[in-house]
Amino acid sequence: MFGDTLSAAFWFTFRHKMALLRITIIPILVSIFLQLVAIELQSVSFIYAVIFIEAILSSIIAINVHRIVLEGEESVPKWGRFKIGKIELWFLAHYLSLWFGVYAIFLLASVLGAFVGVLIIVGGIFSCRLCLVFPAIALGKAVSFPYAWKLTAQRTFYMLCVVAITPLIFSLFLITLGFLGVPDAIFSFSSHLITMLAVITLSFAYQKLTEEPKHLERD
Repeated sequence: MFGDTLSAAFWFTFRHKMALLRITIIPILVSIFLQLVAIELQSVSFIYAVIFIEAILSSIIAINVHRIVLEGEESVPKWGRFKIGKIELWFLAHYLSLWFGVYAIFLLASVLGAFVGVLIIVGGIFSCRLCLVFPAIALGKAVSFPYAWKLTAQRTFYMLCVVAITPLIFSLFLITLGFLGVPDAIFSFSSHLITMLAVITLSFAYQKLTEEPKHLERD
């Protein structure tokens, strides 16, 4: 099941590479520029501002990618959907909720000691299942985490593979780039491409776990 999902993600990426690049290139370039400025300025306040802006940009990228995978290229404008509407705000709220939840676990490390390891595992399992809410929100569905939890019932290992194992495999490429000492801009751009592939994989996981007809071109 996971193999089919990953294969579909790679195939879709290959078939629609130009459309995917076109709808994501603007926020990706803006994100890279902000990262490079943050490196130069070394300002704590600016870094926090960049982190928040990048959360918005990441949400915009993910929404565009989810929509083009699940509903076709016509579902977004030629250069992508760039606005802060209900979909983007709802998506961002869930994105930040998960992010702060994971961050809170690491903050508790000094208090909980060895028990934090168990908490990380449990939190990771919960997060992997809850992530399936994002493709649904990108399609404009008024759903939240309980929807994803119900949808992924008895699919915990599958979601672990989709959300955790897939990015881990892709990150091996980034480790190689790090050892090669490539410029920060190239490393960041490659990171965005890998994140995009992970989003595409999540889209196909959503498609597989729902019975609703979805756009899927695989000739």
